[in-house]
Amino acid sequence: MGRPALLHWEQRCRMPASFSAQGTDMPYQPWIFGLVIAVLAGAAGWAPAQAAALDCEHISVSEQVDRCAQQDKERADAALNQSYQALLVRVHNLYPSSLLQEQEYLGKLKNAQRAWIKYRDSTCVLEAFEVEPGKPAHVTLINLCVTRLSTERTRYLEQLLPE
Repeated sequence: MGRPALLHWEQRCRMPASFSAQGTDMPYQPWIFGLVIAVLAGAAGWAPAQAAALDCEHISVSEQVDRCAQQDKERADAALNQSYQALLVRVHNLYPSSLLQEQEYLGKLKNAQRAWIKYRDSTCVLEAFEVEPGKPAHVTLINLCVTRLSTERTRYLEQLLPE
């Protein structure tokens, strides 16, 4: 790529006259692009650091309530998934010589879990009915409900087929 191709690239990177100061072409400034990338990269790194530093024991603003409810929901979902996976292992261990019984139990378990998820989701939408959908408070109410019901379901799944 010789100098003429580079010159052509530089000309394409100039801003149109309508965007430049006093109607003159303003050349592309590579440092601006670098600055934007640095800011975006910093912001991307900042969000996980903020999430890790989230203090849900001492809430002082409503935004913290929203973020803590989201964090609690994610933890409850992870615990629910973990207890479900552990139950699958217990089922497999309970029926080592009877694949038919194992498959029958797993089929019933999967149907029950799917039905429970529908119940949970529709119940939580009902609980948040009084708040306008899309508002942070609506999302927070749903997250709080999902956390509560998922925690209850986790306990239930842990009691099935004890080891």
